[in-house]
Amino acid sequence: SFRIFGFGSIRQCINSHFVPAEVDPTSTMFSRLSSLLVGAAALRTTFAFVPAPLVGFSHELFSATSSKSESSSSAVFTSVKTNGSTASQKSKSPLYEYLKFGGTQPDFDVIAKSREYIETYLDRQSGTYEHLYDKDYVLRGPVIGPINRKDLGLSQNGLGIQAAFDTKIESFGYTIDPENPYRCFYFQRWRAVMNNDMDMYGDILPATGEEVEMPVSVFSVVWTPEGKIIYEQVGAVVDRFEGNTQGKAAVFGLLHHAGIKLSANPGDGVFGFVQRLGHVLGGRGRSWSRKAELPKWWVSKSRGADDTDQW
Repeated sequence: SFRIFGFGSIRQCINSHFVPAEVDPTSTMFSRLSSLLVGAAALRTTFAFVPAPLVGFSHELFSATSSKSESSSSAVFTSVKTNGSTASQKSKSPLYEYLKFGGTQPDFDVIAKSREYIETYLDRQSGTYEHLYDKDYVLRGPVIGPINRKDLGLSQNGLGIQAAFDTKIESFGYTIDPENPYRCFYFQRWRAVMNNDMDMYGDILPATGEEVEMPVSVFSVVWTPEGKIIYEQVGAVVDRFEGNTQGKAAVFGLLHHAGIKLSANPGDGVFGFVQRLGHVLGGRGRSWSRKAELPKWWVSKSRGADDTDQW
């Protein structure tokens, strides 16, 4: 499932407002500039995490406050026992608390349903699967979204990625969130060969014939009690040093290999500005949906590459 947004709008903005009249907008220099900015709505994830063991050496440095810290940590993270089982803690984010659906339990196999959705419909690009989505569906990535199904569909056209790349997606590691039985996590590893030229909104990127390997990323899907998909989180990189795309995963990795080498992370002001130009102009796609077209349960004010909300 190729998730990329806002390209046509940004290209229109560049050609209409930033390219001088006396300069041919199809020239090599402006073509490269346009291609760079046009990709500004793609999914980019290069997060690195520090493993807990690496923090251990600092114990002595903080020994003066260790007793207080241990006491505080114990109070925060102690599980609550109810009838011999561990009760779910209330999510600090209202979004994720809503997605628990009042603490109810699904009457279907969430992992089996998720595997069928990912491996039958998405990975194989087979059949129609719109019937699986709830009317209040939202997709969010590190710099993309929140976006509804309508806008998502309109934003997936025009890249030419599927025609240019022979892509193999390996999905694995399905597991249920221990605090939300409706939420299933899974991993994906993408490998591809660019066997054909890529026509990206009129820009022709030549085939390389070489293999591209992207780092493993983690995704999640949340189902409603009625068995519909209401939320998807996409493209959080596990280890940015894996593969040969400089830490870029999925579609961003394919674009990187094709020559569109973007750098965009949450909180990036320049990237966010370019996204907003595309959002205002509309056109072929958006990085996120209009507020009026998002469901009421999505209360986050963060859009695209904006900083994350502090709840």
